[in-house]
Amino acid sequence: MKRYIFILSIFLLFFSVDSSYSQNLSEIPKVWHKKGETLTSFFGVSLYNGTLFAPVDKPFNIDGNYALSLSYLRSFKAKTLIKSTIKEIDRIQGMTIEEQKNLSNLLFDCFVNVSKGDRITAIAIHKNEISFFYNGKKQCDLEVANIRRKFFSIWLGNNTRDFEGTLRLQGL
Repeated sequence: MKRYIFILSIFLLFFSVDSSYSQNLSEIPKVWHKKGETLTSFFGVSLYNGTLFAPVDKPFNIDGNYALSLSYLRSFKAKTLIKSTIKEIDRIQGMTIEEQKNLSNLLFDCFVNVSKGDRITAIAIHKNEISFFYNGKKQCDLEVANIRRKFFSIWLGNNTRDFEGTLRLQGL
């Protein structure tokens, strides 16, 4: 019996979602609704839950307006998040060393260390601008040429690491 309780405890530890995630998404425009959501894991370890929000009356379009909210299920340093972001953008679209350094420097104003239960929301404002929110509080506006497609292609593009997760986010 103790063995089953231990296994259940481990399961709940790794697969529980912080209840604050569904509350207080004030940064999302009221006329948008949830398109879909997915759980992102790496070698069986849950990293974060992602939820995509977009205007009610329009199908998802990566070149449109939308918000991607990630609720973290474990802690990460800002430096790790930035490095992973740069690596994925480079993998998907390619970047020069100079572009990597410039974007990395800009992301230091946008990303913070996160703990389990923290939420980062990125809102696609324009093809050249994304607004970032940390737990509902505005963190920064990132203005870079074609940043919407570069950044969001990590989760919503045609060459993501988890294509099924991409489809779940888009509600397909």
